[in-house]
Amino acid sequence: MELKLLRSFLSVVELRHFGRAAEALHMTQPALSKQIGALESSLGARLFERGRHGAELTRFGEAFLPDAQALVQDADDMLARAREAGGGRRGHLRIGICLSVLTIAPRIIADFRREHPGVAVSLSDLSSSEQARRLRAGKLDAGFMRTQAASGLASFGVLDEKLALALPPGLSRARGVRGVQGVRIPGDFARLNELGFVALRRSRGPGLAAQIENWCQAHRFVPHVTQQADDVQSVLASVTAGVGVAFIPSGAGQLLREAVVVPLRGEHAKWRVGLVWSNEPADPVTARFVAFVRAAINGRAAR
Repeated sequence: MELKLLRSFLSVVELRHFGRAAEALHMTQPALSKQIGALESSLGARLFERGRHGAELTRFGEAFLPDAQALVQDADDMLARAREAGGGRRGHLRIGICLSVLTIAPRIIADFRREHPGVAVSLSDLSSSEQARRLRAGKLDAGFMRTQAASGLASFGVLDEKLALALPPGLSRARGVRGVQGVRIPGDFARLNELGFVALRRSRGPGLAAQIENWCQAHRFVPHVTQQADDVQSVLASVTAGVGVAFIPSGAGQLLREAVVVPLRGEHAKWRVGLVWSNEPADPVTARFVAFVRAAINGRAAR
């Protein structure tokens, strides 16, 4: 059954006159009559009774009307959804996230969802290497991650991150301090080994582990790791509880209320965090999200 025939039928029902309906549909009255005739032939019954006062529905036409309205409405809704999906306004977005962007990304994503209520968003806290793997496998649409891990993927920078030391509460007051590489820390790094370091398991954060190793090698320091954790939150909790000290991304330090976070200096203490996505032709939803984030970051930089 052709939708144009149903639309012609509904127009005649609304205006109760073939002439006025033909004018509204921008066609001649004979052409409209032919369409209604074709619809009646396919249904096997008459839809209208014509009189001096226009067109009135037959009993069959009255019974058919709700179904015709539902069919046309369903078709219109389907077309609207398809257009929204094609324009990136409807669909599903899978986003990877890291601790370094916790003060930036959630707000941007919330703003995006307010402007695009037809897009469902799911977030996953993943290491940069795992995000890159999923992006290449098509299991992630975009991710906030280390751009160094984005080989073969498209990206732009969001922020510059730094390596930092997380110290238990009161540690700097309990021991003497002196400057090391321009950063005031308790005693020196060797004395920190007396308490021991809490480290994220390498399999859970290979990028962070490599960053720590490079920085320590550059400063000829070997941290004494006394405990390992499966997530950064557990590392931070251990530091707050006084279990040990830890190397962390400085952005993660914003989750620590009592512990002391000391940013480190040097070439190996810095890395770039960006938004990364597949450089294959992006689907409309991902392309719209990338453009939205880029505009948001540029807007922040201009302030």
